[in-house]
Amino acid sequence: MFHRLDKMRKQAFSSMCLFRTDGHSTISGVWVWRGHELAFPLSPDWQIDYESYDWKKLDPANEETKKLVQQYFSWTGTDKQGRKFNQGKIFK
Repeated sequence: MFHRLDKMRKQAFSSMCLFRTDGHSTISGVWVWRGHELAFPLSPDWQIDYESYDWKKLDPANEETKKLVQQYFSWTGTDKQGRKFNQGKIFK
């Protein structure tokens, strides 16, 4: 996914995490880019994977958002299903 998004490097940052427990895993992350709308529809190359994920706009004033961003940027904690952090990748 990151290879196809190379043109976004000057405009976006993300921390993607793999959470895993007993053979079950999830991939999720926090993306930050310029503007207020999803950037992926702007290019066909960026649209390949983005529909596979659920996207939610975060409120920077919300305490839960602050905790979530801290977790993803520090690569710690668990996902909503209780799976522990396994590995991460930064897009910058």
